[in-house]
Amino acid sequence: MRKGLHARLAFHFTLTASAVLILTSIVYALEIHYHFSMFQHESSLNQKMDPLSTHLERALLESILITAIGAVILVFIVSFYVARKLSSPLLEMKKAAEKMAKGQWKTRVSISGNDEVSELGQSLNQLAFELNQQDIARKNMTADIAHELRTPLATLKSHMEAFEDRVWEPTPERLSACTEEINRLILLIQDLEQLNTMESPDFKINIQPNDLKEVIKQCAASIRGAYLQKNIQLNLEFSGELDFSFDVERMKQVFLNLLSNSLKYTEPGGVVSVLAHNEEDSMIIQVKDNGAGMKKEFLMKAFDRFYREDSSRSRRTGGSGLGLAIVKRLVKSHHGEVWIESVAGKGTTVSISLPKRKQ
Repeated sequence: MRKGLHARLAFHFTLTASAVLILTSIVYALEIHYHFSMFQHESSLNQKMDPLSTHLERALLESILITAIGAVILVFIVSFYVARKLSSPLLEMKKAAEKMAKGQWKTRVSISGNDEVSELGQSLNQLAFELNQQDIARKNMTADIAHELRTPLATLKSHMEAFEDRVWEPTPERLSACTEEINRLILLIQDLEQLNTMESPDFKINIQPNDLKEVIKQCAASIRGAYLQKNIQLNLEFSGELDFSFDVERMKQVFLNLLSNSLKYTEPGGVVSVLAHNEEDSMIIQVKDNGAGMKKEFLMKAFDRFYREDSSRSRRTGGSGLGLAIVKRLVKSHHGEVWIESVAGKGTTVSISLPKRKQ
């Protein structure tokens, strides 16, 4: 392949340049012959000058021929060199693409310069990087899903075997434990379906003028019972008008996920506050708690699928680990930003900035 591309480029360069040289040489030869003929015809010393002019004409034509042959040879050498310079990076990129097709995502091409070929090489390197990141994410996701499914399935299997072997009696408490594990599986599948739907290119949101204050109140009312049961105070604080355009149902998902997270990681007697205020071109919403908090090194991973700082993935701090990933995707679909500030042992604040849309 290398020789093929190199040879084709050298052939085309040589053919083009040689054709131009030969055509130019023929034109020069014809012009010289024409002018010498005119000179011999019109000169009064025609008989004496004829042998000399003929010899001079032949010498000039031979010089043109020798120069043309030398130029063609030089063109061939230069074309071979230029073709090699052009084909080398392209062939290197071809080899890199073939390696990438085989799953070798760490392959990179070394391209120098500032032209279109170097930009193509940089794009190929960026593509390899992105594919490598996606491959890592896919493997991690597969491992995480397997981990999430393994725990409830193992629990159900052990319970069923204990019932079959009559080691346990199927009491309401033990059957309730089985139901709890089944519900965990159902919630995991639902969260995965939601996230996959949101990441689809066809995903759309229904933007309508609404009052954000009322949406937050509705979400707080639906989850307040769980807060009371765990003896956690839930406060709502609003500043200014919060009327703008957004998708009500999707925004409810955002707040319910955030409130559920705060409930999960806040100890009894704690406080969770939802604050919302109106800025010049955006709405700022914050969900604050004084719960367990997060270490600084874990903040960047908080929005990753299945990520939980609690590596044991216990039931007490359980869940699918998809809540914040769903929150981020829904906020992004509103062209907003979401970020986390947290101090281990002191609490967490999740902030959302949503651009105003007037309709």
